[in-house]
Amino acid sequence: MSHPIPAARRCADSSCNRIDLIPSLLVASAWFAWLALACIATWLSALAWPACVAIGAAVATAGVRAVRRFVLLKGPHAVRAIEWTESGEFTVCVGTSLARLPATLASGSFRLGVRFWVLRFATPQGVRSVLVQEAARDARAFRRISRCLDGHLRRGSGRSRQPAVTIRPKV
Repeated sequence: MSHPIPAARRCADSSCNRIDLIPSLLVASAWFAWLALACIATWLSALAWPACVAIGAAVATAGVRAVRRFVLLKGPHAVRAIEWTESGEFTVCVGTSLARLPATLASGSFRLGVRFWVLRFATPQGVRSVLVQEAARDARAFRRISRCLDGHLRRGSGRSRQPAVTIRPKV
């Protein structure tokens, strides 16, 4: 039997349905690079100088606020942890105080590749969006939430299981 890892969070059960989110520096870097390119393209456009500065400042301000809350998980409205049940009931922990809010999965949630989920939760305080990235230390929790979300999104689309393959080779 292997020794327990002292830095690992303790869980009541091996199947506890909670994932503590970590900021994604890779996605934040890519987002900031895109913002810089958008601002440079705006400033080099044929618009008047005051209009270029105003549009560039608006894009940069909105982008920085979004990446701060959505990817870096900073601020009072950022989702820091997600808890779920197998029936599809969600609770999000928001802000530095980790205030627990009941939530439902809102439209616009989707899987981005194999390592990311873009989730939108409708809470009593409004819609909260978050980027969930697979991390090495929470790989099992990421797989569990992925199974739950796949099933939940499939039920929401009217499909109870994977679409059937109807084209078969002739025998």
